[in-house]
Amino acid sequence: STCEHRLSHSISFIAIDQINKAKDTDSASALSPQLKEVMTSLNLSAAELALDFADASSALSYVHNGFLFMGENSWEVAYKPCLRLHEAACLASYLNASPAGVSKYSGLIMEHARVLEDKIKASCVVIQTSASNGDTEGAINSGLDLLRQLGEVFPWNISRDDVLLAFRSEKEHIVCNETKSRILNSTMQIDVKKKWSLKLMDLIAPYLFVLRPNLLSLIAKRMVDISFQHGFVPESATGFFLHSYTLINIFDNIEEGYRWEKLALVILDRFDAHSRYPKVKFYLTIFAATWKVPFQSSIVELQSCHRELLLVGDIEFAAFSSQRYIKYCIICGKSLIDVEKECAAISMEVSKLNQMNNTLGHMCIHMMVLELIGERSRDPFALYKGPISNCEDLLAYASD
Repeated sequence: STCEHRLSHSISFIAIDQINKAKDTDSASALSPQLKEVMTSLNLSAAELALDFADASSALSYVHNGFLFMGENSWEVAYKPCLRLHEAACLASYLNASPAGVSKYSGLIMEHARVLEDKIKASCVVIQTSASNGDTEGAINSGLDLLRQLGEVFPWNISRDDVLLAFRSEKEHIVCNETKSRILNSTMQIDVKKKWSLKLMDLIAPYLFVLRPNLLSLIAKRMVDISFQHGFVPESATGFFLHSYTLINIFDNIEEGYRWEKLALVILDRFDAHSRYPKVKFYLTIFAATWKVPFQSSIVELQSCHRELLLVGDIEFAAFSSQRYIKYCIICGKSLIDVEKECAAISMEVSKLNQMNNTLGHMCIHMMVLELIGERSRDPFALYKGPISNCEDLLAYASD
């Protein structure tokens, strides 16, 4: 059962914590190579499990213990465990808002990785770090460059007419029972490069939505094509949702777009990808659902999305959902005093997670709400420890 599963994890963490304490009395250097290997493996498993539970602080602690038990020349004699430890350290550093940690561990991975595929996890974290620090264009460029190395080439500048031409060159995908059947009976992809290509496209999709929406349509189309040609993975759901965005916004086909979004949920059910549900539910709420259900209903869904995204550790999309939630509240006429209180609560919540870089958009909305209620003396950027402390700094940041 779920309770037994969680209890098992809790016992595992307690056991590993107790074992790690022994290093104070019996130094790691005095242990036999076999015992060092066991201790490294235990801490690596604990770190990866902690990341699954969105506990980045504990994950970083287990990673450091893992490094302590690793012997010299670990990249040569224990390549895979060493790589996984550095990947966990890189991700935990990002979630702990430590760009220096991301740079350190990703640099070591790039230096020692034996093949391109071993660099991708760290590269993805570097891309996310760039985006969270405001370099969205740099994040997109890095993602597209990595995709080129995987054999997926996309143009940088693309117009709406280019999108129309790309779709006109072949029949538009049509959702039917056969398509749903293919998904339900599909197997996981075995082509590693295609799998990583889909993960990268999924990663840069929100950045393209902001800066290159036409390119996003081609990315979505390619994700769908790869899925049908090589097999489905959980990230395929993003391709289906983004394809619905093209159908709705370029071809004005709301009904077909809505069906594609519903089909994306079938993909998640097929792979039991529960951790991705909040993100996909967010897409569903802001795309076709906008045309199908009242905004008031979407408010409840976006609030739920925000909480669920935080629970699965997706700070980036939790920030996106909070921005939409506040905007919808304003559109639907909710008391601005109450909206401001919610803005402040969200900012405080994220500041406790040390993730303020992901909330610049939210703070801009908070500033707008304060202007509307006449509270110009209050500074929504007070919690932010970056280069922005007022409206003038924000304008300069945007200009750059």
